[in-house]
Amino acid sequence: MTTTTQRLVDYYHWAIGNGDPKTEEWPLVATPWPTISLVAMYLFIVKVGPKMMENRKAYELREILVVYNFALVLLSGWMMYEFIAAVMDIPNFNLLCDAVPYVRDDARQNRLARVCYVYWMSKFVEYFDTFFFILRKKNNQVSFLHVYHHASMCVLWWMVCKWVPAYFGATCNSFVHVIMYAYYGLSAIGPQMRPYLWWKRYITKLQLTQFAVVIVSGFFSLLDHGCKYPTWAKWVMVFYTFIMMGLFINFYIKTYLQNRSNKESGKKKA
Repeated sequence: MTTTTQRLVDYYHWAIGNGDPKTEEWPLVATPWPTISLVAMYLFIVKVGPKMMENRKAYELREILVVYNFALVLLSGWMMYEFIAAVMDIPNFNLLCDAVPYVRDDARQNRLARVCYVYWMSKFVEYFDTFFFILRKKNNQVSFLHVYHHASMCVLWWMVCKWVPAYFGATCNSFVHVIMYAYYGLSAIGPQMRPYLWWKRYITKLQLTQFAVVIVSGFFSLLDHGCKYPTWAKWVMVFYTFIMMGLFINFYIKTYLQNRSNKESGKKKA
């Protein structure tokens, strides 16, 4: 083994051994390999699923989708409440930037760590968004943005649970998911709901607003020299959110602006 490889191995063992003691014994947290395995399984299904469905009839799944989506509305609402309640319950908590105390027996800190863990687990549950698209042969919905988001969030939030409990971005995202899954749940009920679902495009605008707010808060924390939250974690958050914002802007332009332009040009030609 070369010196460089040995150093990398030593650093890996050091990093794995110096995580948050509150979560180190919780399922799937100890090492990244269970998460990597689940992400690999997800990507495998994304790859082979549409091929397996090519010669099969699409499943309707209406009742399942209604229950699934409204269950995620309730879960997202509960997580949003828990994030807010957890940080408000911690004395002198800095809402823009707070340290990560590595202690085991603080009930208030444990509450924040617990909801971070539940939020991370919910990202695996959300894999069913993709699986349902595949079963319904809605393969156009399984875009690069969709797959990248679902796969990367699991890895990112393993890091959060392992080392750096966070709340701000997840609170914003939980709020967005209440709105988003409510839309999906209503649309799954049937065509009779279409007149009431005019607000679809505003969900993407809400997601873009979420990213902008998280990026601004991230830069404020980077500029705050008294902030004790790990600097590497701040940069990861800002960098990841920039990528997501760019992908969602591209999605918005293609889905709403270009489609509208194409429809208007078609009308003029007609």
